[in-house]
Amino acid sequence: MRPEIISRDRLVIMGLTGEGSKTGEVWEEFEKRYGKEPFPKADACWYEIRFYDTPRAKDVHVGAATEGAGDIGEFTAVALPASQYAVFDVYVAQGYDSGNAQMEQWLADHAGQYRQGWLDGAGYVVECYNEKFKGGGQPDSIVEIWVPVAKEGGP
Repeated sequence: MRPEIISRDRLVIMGLTGEGSKTGEVWEEFEKRYGKEPFPKADACWYEIRFYDTPRAKDVHVGAATEGAGDIGEFTAVALPASQYAVFDVYVAQGYDSGNAQMEQWLADHAGQYRQGWLDGAGYVVECYNEKFKGGGQPDSIVEIWVPVAKEGGP
């Protein structure tokens, strides 16, 4: 599994934060609230930020990209810094964690070139649900996993 390396400007995800073990419930609550109080989206994707290696009680944030950085109504904003990302395609039908071993191997193999990015003392990845995502039950449905990376020796 060889990722595409992309660069993104600052990315602000407006949505809801909750426990990673209850991600489906957090998405359901977001969709319910968004249906009542939609906000302008910056692109056509939906995002999930998963935090790890952290003592945070809330380790998942779901929502959509927005132009502003302030909270909107009952939604909160999580701002990710401008970054490069290693983008991996994961086939949902094989399980959301089906690509974890390959991603970890790629990071280990390229440790001299890249280091993984962190946010406020926590590791994180971004799940991007774009036109490749066709629903959880479709065999060709893909979610992009964005792993923040920085060139070794760089900022």
